[in-house]
Amino acid sequence: MTNATEPGDRKAIWLLSALGGLIGGLCCLTPIVVILLGLSGVAAANSLGNTLYGEHRWAFRIVALVFLALALILYFRKRGICTLDEAKRQRNRVINVASLVVFTSAGIYILWNYVVLHYWGIAAGLPWSQYSDERWAIPASAVILALAVVASLWLRRSKA
Repeated sequence: MTNATEPGDRKAIWLLSALGGLIGGLCCLTPIVVILLGLSGVAAANSLGNTLYGEHRWAFRIVALVFLALALILYFRKRGICTLDEAKRQRNRVINVASLVVFTSAGIYILWNYVVLHYWGIAAGLPWSQYSDERWAIPASAVILALAVVASLWLRRSKA
């Protein structure tokens, strides 16, 4: 049985986290893609972005959380944790890995949605700079991702 300290497992944990964070931010990627593909003007893309982010952002976040839950189930099943009894026996490992994935995904979501996509949207001509000031997102994502790296290194040392 493998543990979370092996390189393949660490890559899987970071990949799951990244995909969860990116899925959560699809609401803000859509208007940018629509503009860049020439399918819409800035005003229509801005309206779409306001609708997706304003009214439906929780749906994107829920889809990301469901993805993370299903991906973690598959992750643990591939590593021999297929029953509740086995999960109870390896409770610390399950909690540590699941927590690491959720917090890392949150950090990636903040960086992706409130920094990368925000400034890409502004560069594409969307008037997002007038709606909000996203300066908080850079230090917040940096702190969360730094804590995730420290936790990952701690799990590596403690042989989770």
